[in-house]
Parts: sequence; C-alpha cells; structure tokens
Amino acid sequence: MLFPWKKNREKEKIFYNEDNHDLIIELKEKGITNKNILSAIKKVPRELFVNKNFIQRAYENMALPADCNQTISQPYVVAYMIDCLKLKNTDKVLEIGTGTGYQTAIISHLCQKIYTVEIFNRLLKQAKINMKKLKIKNVIFKLDNGIKGLKEKIFFDAIILSAATKKITPELLQNLKKNGKLIFPKKYPLENQKLILMEKKDENNFEKKELSDVQFVPILNKNIEH
Repeated sequence: MLFPWKKNREKEKIFYNEDNHDLIIELKEKGITNKNILSAIKKVPRELFVNKNFIQRAYENMALPADCNQTISQPYVVAYMIDCLKLKNTDKVLEIGTGTGYQTAIISHLCQKIYTVEIFNRLLKQAKINMKKLKIKNVIFKLDNGIKGLKEKIFFDAIILSAATKKITPELLQNLKKNGKLIFPKKYPLENQKLILMEKKDENNFEKKELSDVQFVPILNKNIEH
C-alpha cells in the first residue's frame, strides 16, 4: 500500500514543478505570502522567458541560463526582492537589467509603470517580444548601460538591480524619490554577495539594511552591445 504522505515525498524528490501552480505552492512554502506578488507570478508563464534548452525546467525554483552569458533569476529571489520594495499600483519603478523580461513582467502587474534598462540589444528584443505576447503595455524599454541611472529627470518610487555590484553610483541614487526604496545584490571582496535594501530619507541620507545571501551575475559597466 502507498500512503499519500509517502507519495508526496516521492514527488518532491523526483518530479519538477510542472507549471506556475506548482511553483507558487513552493514559493508559499518558502515564505512568500504577498497575494499580489503571487497573483502576478501566476500571470507570467516563465516558459516564455527561458532558453529552449531549459524549457522542461522553466518552473523550477532556480536560476536558468539566458543568452549573452546572463541568467534568469530564481523565482523565489525575484519574489523576495519585489516584496522588499512594498510596491503600490501607483508606483513608478526602474529596473536595471531587463534580461528576457521575466522580472519585468511580474513587476508590471504591481505598479503603474516600469522603466527597464538592458545593455544587450539581443536580450531587450526578446523582452519586447515577450511583453507583446502577454499584452503588457506599461513597460518603457531602454537600451543603455543602466549602472549610472537614467539621464532623463525621472524620479522613481523603487529601483531594482538584477546584477551584482560593489556600489551604487550617485547618478542612480538621484533617480530615487524621497522615501523610495532601492534593492540590489552587493558584491563583497571575497566574492560573496548579499542583498542590500536602501531607503532614501533625504538627498544625502540613506537607511541601509543587509538581507540574505544571493548569487547574481556581475553588473556590466561597458559599452552597449547591439
């Protein structure tokens, strides 16, 4: 006789998450409880954003390779970082590192508008195609080196970086509104990384909080790749 609890345990060991339903169950088990974030993830089919060679693992809670030696972040880390920003549907968000647009698509369901910056034109084109497929219309795309922020005088309620950096540039901090939040993976000298959450109290005063260990690709401070 096969007991149900044994069957469930075997499933955990052998089978992959088959769809967003399975992924959301896992995220809840790991502590993601924000209903708006879970609802946004449910609306975004991750299979659209992953490399075809990894399509069978699209709903696994793990980072996956993307073109241009980049990655699609682990869903739990994406959800956790977004949760830290406490987004409202009236917010304007800046994302540095679009990739193929997975995180972009999730955030688009949680804010009024998201501006996303990517250094690789190949990835940006993929992201635009994916947004069109999902009929997402509140995303502004920009091909640029995002580490120095936007040159336009736009102020954001939240900024999220999808690659590790040793420090945040003053130019990027100037894009943040007062009381706005910025989250990024900080790279330390011994190659370890931690998420850092910053809140802008005034022009030159930022409250910083060190969060969990993470592993991201390094941010690229180089010329745009067409």
